[in-house]
Amino acid sequence: MATGPVVTLRKLWRHNRWLTLSFLITLTLALFFIIRASVFFVYWQNHTDEPIEGWMTVRYIANSYRVDPELVHDAIGLPRTGPDRRPLIRIAREDGRPLDQMATTIIEAIEADRKARGIPNSDLPDPVPSGQP
Repeated sequence: MATGPVVTLRKLWRHNRWLTLSFLITLTLALFFIIRASVFFVYWQNHTDEPIEGWMTVRYIANSYRVDPELVHDAIGLPRTGPDRRPLIRIAREDGRPLDQMATTIIEAIEADRKARGIPNSDLPDPVPSGQP
């Protein structure tokens, strides 16, 4: 009599079709979420303390600098109405403030937060990258 995983899977499929299908769906979902979590982990490990640019959202900045999004909200004077998905350049235009001023304010708030928590600020980038106006 033949043995092995293929034979076992065929036997399970013949006798417990719903259970085998449920197992395969669960296994597929688990693999999907493991891969997704790994991709997010690698991405945020490589994108820490990114220079603030206009396309970034409040949440992206908070993730990059590893601070609470409310800290960024408070720094630029946004009301706490929930997550704000607008890019920083749009927020600056609507408030009538320059982007570099907002970026400087955010960096200062992050520096103050890190100082209060005892985390060194030596590796913080300039508020606005050198290629932007």
